[in-house]
Amino acid sequence: MFGTVRVLARDQQGLAIPGADATIRASASSWTQSAKTNGDGEAVFPAVPLGQYVVSVSSAGFDTAERTVTVAANAVTPVAVSLKVAGLAQSVEVAAEAQTINPESSRTETLVQRAEILREPDADRSGSMAMITNNAPGAFVMHDHLHSRGGHGVSWQIDGVPVPNSNLASVGSQFDPKDVDSLEIDRGGLSANYGDRSYGVFNVVPRSGFEGHRFADLAAGAGNFHQAHGYLGIGDHAAGERFAYFASVSANRTDRGLERVDVPVLHDDGAGLSGFTSMIVVPHPTDQFRIIGLARTDRYQVPNIGAQQAIGIDDREVANDALASVTWARTSEAGWLVTASPYYHFNRGEYIGGAGDPLVTNDDRGSHYVGGFVNVSLSRGRHTVHVGTDSFGEHYQSTFALRANDGSGLSLREDERLWATVVSLFADDTFRAAPWLTINTGLRFERFAGTLAEHATTPRLGAAVTVPRVGILRASYSRYYQHPQVATIEGPVLGFALQEGLGFLPLHGERDEIWEVGLGIPLRGWTLDFDAFHNTTHNLVDHEVLGNSNLLFPLTIDNGRVRAFESTVRSPSLWHGLRLRSAFSIESAQGRGDVTGGLTNFKPPSAGYFYLDHDQRVTLSAGAQITIARGFWASATVLYGSGFLRGDGPDHMPKHTTADVAVGRDIGEKLALRLTVLNVADSLYLTGIENSFAGTHYANPRDVAVQLRYKFHY
Repeated sequence: MFGTVRVLARDQQGLAIPGADATIRASASSWTQSAKTNGDGEAVFPAVPLGQYVVSVSSAGFDTAERTVTVAANAVTPVAVSLKVAGLAQSVEVAAEAQTINPESSRTETLVQRAEILREPDADRSGSMAMITNNAPGAFVMHDHLHSRGGHGVSWQIDGVPVPNSNLASVGSQFDPKDVDSLEIDRGGLSANYGDRSYGVFNVVPRSGFEGHRFADLAAGAGNFHQAHGYLGIGDHAAGERFAYFASVSANRTDRGLERVDVPVLHDDGAGLSGFTSMIVVPHPTDQFRIIGLARTDRYQVPNIGAQQAIGIDDREVANDALASVTWARTSEAGWLVTASPYYHFNRGEYIGGAGDPLVTNDDRGSHYVGGFVNVSLSRGRHTVHVGTDSFGEHYQSTFALRANDGSGLSLREDERLWATVVSLFADDTFRAAPWLTINTGLRFERFAGTLAEHATTPRLGAAVTVPRVGILRASYSRYYQHPQVATIEGPVLGFALQEGLGFLPLHGERDEIWEVGLGIPLRGWTLDFDAFHNTTHNLVDHEVLGNSNLLFPLTIDNGRVRAFESTVRSPSLWHGLRLRSAFSIESAQGRGDVTGGLTNFKPPSAGYFYLDHDQRVTLSAGAQITIARGFWASATVLYGSGFLRGDGPDHMPKHTTADVAVGRDIGEKLALRLTVLNVADSLYLTGIENSFAGTHYANPRDVAVQLRYKFHY
């Protein structure tokens, strides 16, 4: 939930300044904390939400100094501040460069702020993944699912608290992007308290109410494909920052919901409704409670190809999700930080076959998760230790039915009610071995019990080395165990599957072994980051798609590997507020061996590795944002891909490039207008064709939308 900031106050000779006043304040809200440095010139802020902050230090006889820093969750961010002897006139010394790289972290991470989400094309649309795909190397949406670092196994967190989920892929953003204050994208070198989803962790800090007093944010928009959307968010906080709340509601509809499977778009309406709330209560300076509530529902027509449309196929899909959590955080002067978060999560996906379909398919799956996350951390001397647990129970229920309308009499139905538990324990330590060397170690134990029982103990090891006048060199070795989905197939449905030449094997968890090395370079306000990793997997989790929907049947492949080189570049504010960014990846995602779990008729090549359906060698997202005169601004993103797999491979489809553009104008402080055009050239290309795992899909056509945003106080 929090990061720790350690302020080091020194004079120009490098000597400690005891008794100095240190203050940390959020860049985008009124949140602030203060402390005095100890005899070693250090002040520790143990519970700081992730985001951007300004640290200021003042002391009698010295000029006040300020430094901008980026704080990551579950990490210690050291901030060295040098104070100059005061002159005749009082002044404030502001560091020219923000500290964007943590010299003590071996994680590979990117932080995305609310200001970027609001202006990057498509990033703040309900359900959009653009706030991730625009900023994370090797991340893209294919057949409506997020793919990251060559796989599907990602996890969402809110304020550092995991959202429990056994599903193997993410369909749409777990949270409405307009409710996000900042997003921490953790891609590699994950510590033991970050869980076991090896392909990425997306940690959301939601809006809290500290943005202002009794503020409201109203947005409405419309566009082609009969799209329309509306959003209302309100928030407030009490004097003394003892209480804050934020709540929002959002609605949308479109004639192009899921990824199209034919040209033109056929039978593809979509609509959604969601609500979110957050409350922060601080009864005592050492205690804080945060209550989170979320609910959403999405309804889609399942897209048709021309032949399906001609015979009146009318399949539909409904997805529901709800989340509730309460987090208690307690700090102490001794350096302890205790967080405890009981939670409840519900998700459900329902495929509803058309009553007149030749073969009517109905698939209704839902899971209730009840559990809790506990993290106890202590910063003492050169060590910061985390120990805790993330454990939950899952109640899974499903109904799968087939009915033929051809007079054959085929009618099958299977109902399942299953329980599963996941118990995990973790411990990790950050050891500052030298001013230039930090060693991160950890161990995680996880036990899954459902249709089968298995467990794993996985180590995490990393190091961060400060290379003078170059940057931060990091390296990590990590092992992960991703527990399987609970679902199984039996009874008459299994008998029918066997008659059709399919087979079903029990699903086991995926096991990953990752080596990674990276280099972060701060250069005159720019942040350049490079990394390379090799992921070897056993029981690689993949999927079969249910028709043209975004519902998946899980399966596992004996072995897999992902090899990649990645880079990100982010600029400071340049001329006219120009900011540049890029996320680049060269990657190979492959499988080897037989299908070891799930329902499938896929026959792998007889020997050697084969490419997975989502293999794309090169991906690039490059963007720019600029402020023009009189409140006008513009933002653009160029997306390049070298081409996805053709059929089952080994050939790949042609490369593709698209451009997204947003232009807007801020009229005073209350009113804002925006025009967004996605896929400006209306480029037509396939993201998959006749693949055993994913079928055939096309990239989305040109999308044009306008938005009006109005801010007011109530």
